[in-house]
Amino acid sequence: MTSRLSCVDLFCGAGGFSLGFSNAGFDIVAATDYQESAQRTYTHNLDSPFLQADIADLAGDLEPLKDRGNFDEGQIDVVVGGPPCKGFSTAGVYNPEDHRNSLLHHYIRVVKRLQPRAIVVENVPGAKALQSGAYVDALLKNARELGYKTRMLELNAADYGVPQLRERLIFIGYKDDSPISRPVPTHTGDARQKRLGERSINKKHVTVAEAISDLAFLGPGEESSDYNLPPESEYQERMRRAHDGPLFNHKAPDHSDTVQERFRTLEAGSGIDDLPPRLQTEKHSMRKYDPTEPAHTVTTLPEDFVHYEQPRIPTVRELARLQSFPDWFEFKGPRTTGGPRRIDSLPQYSQVGNAVPPLMAEAIGRHVKATLTGQDPKVAAEARLNRS
Repeated sequence: MTSRLSCVDLFCGAGGFSLGFSNAGFDIVAATDYQESAQRTYTHNLDSPFLQADIADLAGDLEPLKDRGNFDEGQIDVVVGGPPCKGFSTAGVYNPEDHRNSLLHHYIRVVKRLQPRAIVVENVPGAKALQSGAYVDALLKNARELGYKTRMLELNAADYGVPQLRERLIFIGYKDDSPISRPVPTHTGDARQKRLGERSINKKHVTVAEAISDLAFLGPGEESSDYNLPPESEYQERMRRAHDGPLFNHKAPDHSDTVQERFRTLEAGSGIDDLPPRLQTEKHSMRKYDPTEPAHTVTTLPEDFVHYEQPRIPTVRELARLQSFPDWFEFKGPRTTGGPRRIDSLPQYSQVGNAVPPLMAEAIGRHVKATLTGQDPKVAAEARLNRS
């Protein structure tokens, strides 16, 4: 163990939470996920010990995780993760006594064994509505029974520098009586400046164009490992910083002429229903990016969105930019798969879509770290922002 605060990342996926918390000053002493593709991406990019395992198995036997991370129970400062809502389906009747399919239950079992000083859980806003709030109620109830004073926060990634209007539920819980507050925003979508103590938030939400315009040279069916354009925004410079290698994961599908015509006809910000009947499809969730606004929530389905300038869907690299993964972070495994295989193989597009945006995770991590070290998180955030 080191002098930095320690963190265990459950359901880590490609590593968005781990990257953000590491940048916030935590040592990720162990991370785990059951997907082989996640393991390939995580271990390729991050140095933290990774264990490919089923959370249900770990809940019954923590020794493999403890051995991999070389730590013991009671030595961990924070456990983070995003237990999916499996077992809390919107169909059927949820039985709170039947935990066989509840990944949340296994998460809680691991937390009970590890006894961290704090917990951080991430999930989609829709979790609030599952079985009339059963998921949220179960999480808060179980955390309280383990001694964690826990609060649910509704955060938007765009408020923390991510070029994406991604709303998420974040549950933060502490073992002691530490106050739970909202991580301090760094960006705003309001044209008027918002006050943060004695300081104004004068950074606007990062737009799609500010995030990916330097990658827009790629046409349908093309692939490039070279940066053909210089950075065109502060955000692009940040994503390209500390990376002098090739451009990773920038390959575009080779769409048919009809599909390209459909994409060209779409106006920025419009969806499939706005097209003439001959160009419409059964996929009604498709929408063309508006370059002057942040992106809508990045999903595991790349065909949900159309590039604002090129007649194609976004590449893995472009979606990674919209999720705030830096360009040195290379995604491994199959680029894409179709149908049910997407769940089993976890292709690159799904890894990106499932991830916690690293910049959002970093803001949460800095907030939690300040609280655990006895600082006022707001004062610490103001001091850091004033230095930037």
